Amino acid sequence: MIQNYLPLIHAIIDAELFFESAGPNEVDPDSAVRCMESIASSLLALEKSDQRALRWHFERIAEEGLDPSYTKLVRELPDSIGLASP
Repeated sequence: MIQNYLPLIHAIIDAELFFESAGPNEVDPDSAVRCMESIASSLLALEKSDQRALRWHFERIAEEGLDPSYTKLVRELPDSIGLASP
């Protein structure tokens, strides 16, 4: 079940934040987009119930966020990925 994977969920957030914020001197922009699309594709392969659980975890993590830009990214992530709605 997805609830046992909180460190993995944080790693997904960190990867998305890195690719979203990396400049062209750090990561080729096309490569960053391909990586984010690949992450999204993998997450969309989850069962709908697991997608909803992942969405719930993203929402809880966003509520705990202290940095506004981090919180904004985490709040927008489920919809940008296309995760199943509750």
